[in-house]
Amino acid sequence: MLIPALKLAGAAVSGLSSAVAAANQATDSMIDQLKANENATVNRVGRVLEGTKSGFLMGYVSPSILTAVGVALTTGDLIAAVGSGIVVLGNPVAGVCAAVGAVYFGWKALNEAERNSVLEQVGECLKVGFELIKAVINLALKLMSELLTADNLKEVKETVSDAAKFVGRHLSDITHSTKDKLIEAAAAAQATSRIAAKATKKTAKDASDAATKAAGSVTNFLKGKRKKERANTDD
Repeated sequence: MLIPALKLAGAAVSGLSSAVAAANQATDSMIDQLKANENATVNRVGRVLEGTKSGFLMGYVSPSILTAVGVALTTGDLIAAVGSGIVVLGNPVAGVCAAVGAVYFGWKALNEAERNSVLEQVGECLKVGFELIKAVINLALKLMSELLTADNLKEVKETVSDAAKFVGRHLSDITHSTKDKLIEAAAAAQATSRIAAKATKKTAKDASDAATKAAGSVTNFLKGKRKKERANTDD
């Protein structure tokens, strides 16, 4: 849903009526699926995308700009992601929510050079100007602040984190948050401790099994020796 729609949007810059129609259809379908979802957070993300579309009256262009910025923030390389057809998340709906959420949690965390990098990637992909991209982002941020509750934002952030992990990155790569980095470091340390504990437990079990086997071998040897001695005595 997400990357295929961006591919169609990229193709639509050719101006061919068939390509533009396909991009508009993909964008409308994406928005409709989100808005029809029973999950309140997903529904509101759909309304955010719909708001960017109606706010600029440019069809597929403004929603595509928003999701493209999100993919750039999530993957670190929009052009490579679209070109390779990378899957941001296994669930297409969650992937769109993650892209939109990445803009909310990531855009303001960027420094000027990082923002320019994202603008260049999106501009190249969709052949749009920097000012339009920034205008779409600002409208989307406003809409998200108005439509998403604290619970919605918590759910969106978890989805953004899942998407980052899915493409081999971390939530903190998007948010640049010290708190997120500390949480990730603690989780990594905990995971390492669990692995070490399992390894220690396995080593101890292996040692115990080896000792039991050795003891059994000694016992069997002594039993055999006694039987042989008795046999010699009987002779």
